[in-house]
Amino acid sequence: GEAVPKVSAGTSMEKAIDEINRLELGTTLVITEDKILTGIITDGDIRRIVAKKKNIFELTVEDVMTKNPRTVGPDSPAYDALNIMEHYQITVLPIANSIGKVEGILHLHDILGKGDFKFNGR
Repeated sequence: GEAVPKVSAGTSMEKAIDEINRLELGTTLVITEDKILTGIITDGDIRRIVAKKKNIFELTVEDVMTKNPRTVGPDSPAYDALNIMEHYQITVLPIANSIGKVEGILHLHDILGKGDFKFNGR
């Protein structure tokens, strides 16, 4: 629903950035009308384009997105999601079913919690 930041491939980057900011997850999913995942845009993608001195507002979502992003299934254990995040150095995973339909989004904070982290009780 509304808790998943999402845009379509032809969307302007201005609108995509608005969508990224709306939920403050640092990302937006790129989906078809049928809610099939086709890509993802992260804050890092935007920073890399700006660093190349390109005008991001002349680009579309399709120009910027990472195609075929890593996903986790709706019934996958948190452990699997955490392993994927660690292996690929990412903090957000789309939740998609076997045909690629988006069912949600998982942030590292959803797994680890949002509180203060303590190691060995300290």
